[in-house]
Amino acid sequence: MRRLIAVLLVLSAAVGLALLVHFNEGNVAILWPPYRVDLSINLFAILLISAVAAAFAIVYMFFNAIALPQRVRDFRQRRARQAAIRGFRDSLIALFEGRYGRSERLIKPALEDTELSGVAALIAARAAQRLNDPERLEQWLERAESEPGLAQAVLLTRAEFALDGREPARALQAIDRLHAGGARHIQALRLALKAHEQSGRWPDVLQGVRQLVKRDALHPSVARSMTVRALRAQFAAARDNSERLDALFRSLSVAERRFEEVVEVAAPALAEVGRTEQAMDLLLGVLRDHLDDRLVAVLARLEAVSSRDRLREIEALRARHGEHPSLTLAAGRLCAAESLWGKSEEFLRRAVVQAPGQESLTTLAALLEHLGQHDEAASLWRSAALFERGDPLPERPAAPLVAHGLALPPHLPDTPELAQPENEALERPGASR
Repeated sequence: MRRLIAVLLVLSAAVGLALLVHFNEGNVAILWPPYRVDLSINLFAILLISAVAAAFAIVYMFFNAIALPQRVRDFRQRRARQAAIRGFRDSLIALFEGRYGRSERLIKPALEDTELSGVAALIAARAAQRLNDPERLEQWLERAESEPGLAQAVLLTRAEFALDGREPARALQAIDRLHAGGARHIQALRLALKAHEQSGRWPDVLQGVRQLVKRDALHPSVARSMTVRALRAQFAAARDNSERLDALFRSLSVAERRFEEVVEVAAPALAEVGRTEQAMDLLLGVLRDHLDDRLVAVLARLEAVSSRDRLREIEALRARHGEHPSLTLAAGRLCAAESLWGKSEEFLRRAVVQAPGQESLTTLAALLEHLGQHDEAASLWRSAALFERGDPLPERPAAPLVAHGLALPPHLPDTPELAQPENEALERPGASR
């Protein structure tokens, strides 16, 4: 429809122009003594329009001829930039594909572009680092460092490459230079955290984790794992220093005092230097909330606290959480420490029934050897060896003391003070049965 309207307009203009020319009888006289030229006004109009068009064409070609060298230069620059962008893109694709040699080769056109040369040098440096070529890596980093506006990027790249090479000292130097310039963004904190972890600077690791957690820049599971590692290492390093242990204990947050892995190391360390109250607070603060087999074992072996007090706490936990194999095993061990041989044997047999394992089997076997029951002890030692190898345990009938009339079923005393007087004969090694 548009084309039809355009054709009609052109035809209408042509008809109108033809009519105008047909009925125009004027003329133009050009006097150049002694000559005179007479032209119709139509021919004069045509000649005038032609002259103006010719003059415009001549001027246009003249200026185009003058601008031709600049146009050639612009064309070459556009072609070079297109090649640089294409090489930049292909180099990045090759880098992500793991084709590092190809990536370093394809990035070369981008190095000639003034706007892309710095970033291209960083990409080439990353490819050289993956190729384990330190000489070319340093060359590319120096070239990138010479570009304006890339100082922070180069320092972070140096720190990252140093950490990949297990050189935390060099990484920390780069991060310190970055911090000296006032830059303290999240990636720098992450790299500093990794460098401190590699170098074993656990107080700095703990501080870095807390900074990143405040900025929501660290996943909770990762933050917990790193916090546990840092605290365990610090407690292990300060085992013989009471003041350091006390300061470290006071620095723990409420959440950190509930980390089972931390309490597992902190409680024995505190107990060794005489801070048994703090050790028990840590252990019971977790165990009263929920049971953990490792912490129950730590409580049972905490020799700085009297076995009677530990047994009392174990009984309180049994009353709170009910029957549990780890609590039963701990109660058996502590009864043995208090020379309550009958109750110890009963607890240990119950632990074997509840959760047969190498620890419960060997503990009961050692007790029975102490009590002179060598045949059954040997059978338990064999069962423990089979359990360690992963072989199925042989089926054998349970032999609780109740079956022989040597223990009172089924209630166990809460504390040793409540033991029945008639069982005192059973609580001495070598007692007749």
